[in-house]
Amino acid sequence: YQHVKPGKGAAFVRAKIKSFLDGKVIEKTFHAGDKCEEPNLVEKTMQYLYHDGDTYQFMDIDSYEQIALNDSQVGEASKWMLDGMQVQVLLHNDKAISVDVPQVVALKIVETAPNFKGDTSSASKKPATLETGAVV
Repeated sequence: YQHVKPGKGAAFVRAKIKSFLDGKVIEKTFHAGDKCEEPNLVEKTMQYLYHDGDTYQFMDIDSYEQIALNDSQVGEASKWMLDGMQVQVLLHNDKAISVDVPQVVALKIVETAPNFKGDTSSASKKPATLETGAVV
């Protein structure tokens, strides 16, 4: 955002706003006293069940209702999700727009490159593949 105070007239704020729903970015100007409508956002705790092709299945732990989300809705969170894990799903008018995993996740390393003689003299870093398929 950018706060603008012209020599004449009232100050205003110019902001670039990105839509959660379609990813479009628009530039909007706000003047003093302008009011914005609050979005209908609800965050629910859900359990990640499984990945089926291009959809991810989640279950609301309160109502046991299941929902299917696609890759764009889950995003980068898919790299860190294990079956049975509880995640936070952000809903806008009952439509899922994002998934948040816990800050700390314990995952097993399933594959790393082999060590070579002489690698121990300094802290060498090598890629490791986790059980979810993520490479760190």
